[in-house]
Formats: sequence, C-alpha cells, structure tokens
Amino acid sequence: MKKVFLIFVILVVALTMFVFPVQAKVVLKLGHVAPKISNEGKFADKFAELVVEKSKGEIVIEVFPSGQLGKTVAMLDSTILGNQDIYFGGNVELERFVPGQKLLNIPFSVRDHEHFRKFIASPLWEEIFIDPLEKVGLKVLGSGWERGPFRIMVSKKPVKSSEDLIGLKLRIASIESWRRAWTALGCNPVVLPWGDVYLGLRQGIVDAVTSPISLLYSMKFTEVAKYVIRINTYWGLITVEMNKKKFDSLKPEYQKVLNDAINEAGNYYNELQAKSANEDLDKMKKEHGIDYHVLDTKPLAEKMQPAIRKMEKDEFIPAGLYDRINAL
Repeated sequence: MKKVFLIFVILVVALTMFVFPVQAKVVLKLGHVAPKISNEGKFADKFAELVVEKSKGEIVIEVFPSGQLGKTVAMLDSTILGNQDIYFGGNVELERFVPGQKLLNIPFSVRDHEHFRKFIASPLWEEIFIDPLEKVGLKVLGSGWERGPFRIMVSKKPVKSSEDLIGLKLRIASIESWRRAWTALGCNPVVLPWGDVYLGLRQGIVDAVTSPISLLYSMKFTEVAKYVIRINTYWGLITVEMNKKKFDSLKPEYQKVLNDAINEAGNYYNELQAKSANEDLDKMKKEHGIDYHVLDTKPLAEKMQPAIRKMEKDEFIPAGLYDRINAL
C-alpha cells in the first residue's frame, strides 16, 4: 500500500509540473527589460494572453520581464542564436544591426511627430530597418507602436534651456549614436544599465536620464530626481523581434496567430499610453512633488545639424539618408 501511495504522489506531482507544456505544441520565451506593471509589461502580457486564446492553447508565450533573461544586448544576441525566441523592446538598441537606426537615434534628426509617422509608413522603413534585421536572423513581428508616447528627461538639476545641458552627467545606454549626439550637445554621457539608473541617480553617478514617459512612474526615478522635462529627442518605438529560423519553422496558421496577436496587443498598448501619460504626471506631482515643463528644443535641433553632417562625413551614418528622410 505504501508503494502504491508513493507512486500516486509522484504521478500527481509530475502531472502538476508538466501538464501545461505537454498540452502546448509550441512554447516560446519572450524577454524584456520593463517592469511587469508598466505599460510595456502589460503589452507583453497581453500579447501572451492573446496568443494562447487565438491558438486555443497550442502556443504558449512565457514572459520574462525586468531583464530576467539578461540585459538588452544579451537578450538580442540570445534571440539571434535561438536561445531566446522573442525580444521585446525599443528600436534604439538595434543600431548595431541597422546602420540607418543610428540616424534615428540622434536627437532631433526627424522634424516632428507627423514626419516620423510618415517615415515609418513608407517603403524606406522596410529598406533601412526590417530588411537588415532579417539578414542577421531576426523576424520583425511588429514595429509600429510609439514608445512613450513621448520622451522626457528626468533630472536632479533644473534643465530650462539648452545651456543647462552643458556638463550634465546624462545616463545613456551603450549606444554609440547617443554618445556622439549628447556629447555634441554638451553633456557628459555615462553608460549605465537601465536597471541601475535609480541607484545611479540617488548616488550622484548620473544627474539625469531620458526615458519614455510611460516608464517613468513605474521605474520610480522621480523619487530621487524631481525635474521632469518633455524633450522629444526622438520618436521611439516598441518593436518585437523573433528568431527568424524559429518563426519560419512554424506552421502558417501559427505565424498568423503571432502576427494577429501582436497587432491586437499593440492597439491595446496605444490605448494604455494615451490614458496613462497625464495620469502618471499627476501622480508624480502629488506623490513626489515633481517640477514639469516642456523644453524649447529648437536651439538643440539647430546645434545638432553640424553634428549630423559630421557623422555623415565620418561614414558613421549612411550618406544621403538624412536628406532622403527629410524629403518625405
């Protein structure tokens, strides 16, 4: 009887542990760096939920938020190698695979929001962004959702004009275009992983950081930095890339499930963004006493022009691309 009982317990435990993977025909790992409670975290979770629903449980997306699968660079490399199936994050981190992205990462390289939307809806977007990623083994599931919907700078010091940027210790990711651009504007760029920014601000390692407005409250930066400036340096996107070999190996109906689910989840994300930007600002004003204002960026855009031309001359950004985008 003891042996029978022991076998029964083992079977129950085994079934509890493995019932879901056994039912799912495809299990995919998705990683991102945003907190689960952020709009980006909710976007990723909504995508996973819709995939299960649309595939009737035949595809399961396992979501790993807050850098659980590693930092951005590591996750991208892992996705290319196939150790991670899906990468979910900003387009800025992709410049090492996409030469044209270097230009888009440069503050004020695109005139305004309307101009940016026209650009990503044009064939030029596929040419300079989607095609190069496919060549390195990344299938773009989606790339049309604005991250933010706008960008801000949160700082421990007032930034009321372009002169206030001079000497500012600004956190940047390990992105060469950012280093060149912010140096040209007078800042002292400091490379720091996203997950270390809160501590970096608190300890004075950096004075400021730029961020999509949608991540600011969830990252709690305004607990230690009270000045929030709408700066609109560039129009960032949330993009979703999958290991291309893995995607191509799926049945067409499974590919359609992923594409349909990401588009539906993207619409959900846009609704969240539109609603939460002003709500988050109100909460930070009440809870953290922030000082918020909109910066006049025209002097910064003018200052960036010669820097962009120099990067063209140095062959850091593709020659002629800046003029092609501005001609749209």
